[in-house]
Parts: sequence; C-alpha cells; structure tokens
Amino acid sequence: MTGTVQEAVAEIARGRRSAVYLLHGDECVAKEGAKAIVDALVPSGHQSLSVEVVAEDNDLASLALRLRTLPLFGGAKAVVLYDSKAFVSREGIDAVVKRSIAAWQGGDAERATRLFLQAVGSVGEGQAFLDRASRGEVSAGELERVLATKVDPEEVPWLQGVAKNALIDGAPIPEATGAGLARVYEDVIQQGIPPNAALILTTEVVDERRVLFKRIRAEGFVVDCGVRTRRAWDTQMEPEAARTKIRQVVAAAGKSIAPDAVTGIVERTGISMRALESELEKMLLYVGPRPTISMADVVEVLSNSREANIFDLTGAVSNRDAARAVRAFRSLMTQREPVPQILGVLAREIRLLIVARSALDRRLGGRVDPGMSFPLFQSRLLPLLTKAVEGDDGAASKLVAMKPFRAFKLLQSAARFSLAELEESLEAIHETDLALKTSGYPAELLLEQLLIGTCSGQTPIRQDT
Repeated sequence: MTGTVQEAVAEIARGRRSAVYLLHGDECVAKEGAKAIVDALVPSGHQSLSVEVVAEDNDLASLALRLRTLPLFGGAKAVVLYDSKAFVSREGIDAVVKRSIAAWQGGDAERATRLFLQAVGSVGEGQAFLDRASRGEVSAGELERVLATKVDPEEVPWLQGVAKNALIDGAPIPEATGAGLARVYEDVIQQGIPPNAALILTTEVVDERRVLFKRIRAEGFVVDCGVRTRRAWDTQMEPEAARTKIRQVVAAAGKSIAPDAVTGIVERTGISMRALESELEKMLLYVGPRPTISMADVVEVLSNSREANIFDLTGAVSNRDAARAVRAFRSLMTQREPVPQILGVLAREIRLLIVARSALDRRLGGRVDPGMSFPLFQSRLLPLLTKAVEGDDGAASKLVAMKPFRAFKLLQSAARFSLAELEESLEAIHETDLALKTSGYPAELLLEQLLIGTCSGQTPIRQDT
C-alpha cells in the first residue's frame, strides 16, 4: 500500500496496522513522518520501553529478535531504523549522486558527503578513489564510468569538495552491501513480523525496481516524502511543500507571516527541509516578540544566506543588472563559496535561458510583453508552447515540463537577450573556467569581468590559441 503519513496514521487509528512502514525522500520529512507513525502505534508513556531505534551498521543481525521481544507493558512494539542503505542498487546510484550534488549546492556539506560515500561504497570503490577525487584527478568522464552518473563539467568541483570532507573527517566508506542488507529485511518479512510489532524504515533514495521495495509496497505501507519533483533539473523544493512547512513552523511559534514573506522565503531557501528549518529558526530569533513576519524581515535575515545570494546572482544576471550581480557575487565570496561552483550556477542559468530564448524565437515570434501577467501567460502563451510543431528543437517541451511560473519568468528574462548573446555568455563561462586554471589572474577579477560582460552583452574573456 502507498499513501501519506496522515493516511498511515488514520489506518492505525482504525486498527489496521502494517507490519512494515517505509518512508523515503527528504530526510527531515521522512523522520518526522516516522515519529508520527510511532506516536500513533505506541502511547508516549510507553515509548521508552516499547520503541527501539537501531543502527543498520551494528544492530541488523538482531532485528528479528528485537521485533519478537514483547513489550514490558504489552501493547505495540516499534523498531525504527533511519537512513537505510538497502534500497539502492547500482542502477539507482545516479539518484544518490544527484542528491549529493543538490545537497552540496544547497550548502549541506555533511549530507552531501554522506550520500557521496554511500554511492562510492555501493559500487565497491575505496580509499584510493577518494584520494584521487580530493586532488581533482577524477574527471567527469571517469565519474560517469564509475558511478554511472552523467555530471556537468561545472559540477566536478562538488566531487573534490565532498572527497576532501570525507578524508578530513575520517568518514568510513560503507561496504557494498546493498543487496545483502535487502536480503536481511526480506528474510525478516518472510519469517513474519508479530502482529503487535512494526518495523519502520526511512531512506532518502529508493530503487523501486528492487524486490524489497516491491514487497514492502505489497505487504506494508510506503510513504513518498519527497519535497521535489523527480525531474533531473528541478533542484528546488516543491513550492507548496515549502509553504506548508513555513506556515506550520510560524504557527507553532504563535506568529503570523505575510503572504509575500512566505514567497520570499521559498525563493531564497534551498533544496531540503533541513535547510528551510534552519532559515526559519534564524527568522524567528530575529523577529523576537513581534507577532508578524514581514517581507522586510525576510530580506534582512536571508540577504546574507548562501541560497539568497545565489538567487540574487542568477536573478541579477537574468535582469542584466551588473551592479546587483557583482554585489551578490562578492557576498558569496565572503561566505567562501567555491568559484567553480559559482560558475556552475551561472552556466545552468544561461543554459535555461538559451532553452527559453529558443522557444521564444520558434514559438512566440521572438518576443513577449514584459508587462504580461502570469494568468495571461497561462491562458494565451502556454497553449502555444504545448502545440506540436514540425522540426521543433525540443526547447518548448522542456519549458512546458517545468513549473509554469518558472517557465514564465525564464521567458521574460530570455527576452532581454539575443540567442547569440546567450551562446557567447556560455562560451565566456567556459573560457573563464580555463583562465582560472591557467592564467594566474585573480578569481574575483575574472568572475566580475564575466558578470559585467554577460549583463552588458560584451563578454570579456578569450583565451589565445
């Protein structure tokens, strides 16, 4: 069975408990969901003796025994295991790597490193691979061969960063035991879990083709706790999931929040609930006893966050606002944001603008009214993008697959550039990357020249050949 946490809790309230619950997706959401299920199964006064939290690395051999051990006061028994590694096969490593990259780009280095090590261990790589990765000796091509993951050249600095973190922290590489772990759980389920017991598992990434996943879905209860779409290019949280969380946290603190402040927080925060909760905590501390959070509070508190400066940087470039782009870049530099990652962010934004510009030229006559409202875009222009056209290059379908508002904003931004300007900007990014590695010029100077050139239409860097 599949459903939401609320549906799982409702089933328990009706006396229909499942033997196994699997919650997969966002780490924070999954753990909160697991807690809600535990609370529904076991009264809070009995949880100290009737709920066990076990570790996959150390306690798996005794899992069946723990499930069969009767609670001291009777009632239900719950065994909880967080962050299982049993649901990822080699074929599913790509999803783990992508989550690691997204976590790194969102500023969560600890989670990015943990997911990277999980991927490395799953394919049987070891310390030698980490050493070479930390020195920048693993190319995007080799990474694709080893981890079956296609990585943009701009994302390769992520690899060096997480590998260095792992070496500095002395973090162990998990053994390649995904299939072995899965068999342990399969055996436990096969033997039968007592009717008064429940096994609750969380994991960030699942390969839905695995026998274990299919078995739990058929015999237990599976909850998808994802807060993003499954599209490879969509790294932001689903806006509605973020808005719901913001309202919950603010209400729990006894405060209210202005609608534009909610939007401002969603736009400026990253890709995980953990990052969002961290920013909300700062916000509540800042407003103190005041009952309402305003947009001015959001700007003041989040203006120095990494996510806010990334947002401001890409927004300034899309608006051809060189001064604001340089300010955002300098703020990122004060936060020690790696220059190659900033280049990667710029490259992704320019590629999206190229897609939008191509759709604009081919489908919309090359222009869009800058004053057009979003509802008017949805009613008049979006149908033109969905219409099949012979010889189409696929740009319109890529836009349609995005969130409509994201497509709307990209088209507005792309209208400020010509396709030639955008292509030259992308080439300038690659030239800047080469100059960073070979010219000896200061990185700050090269990046500021790139930003000013991109916004002005006069891209500055050409390497002599």
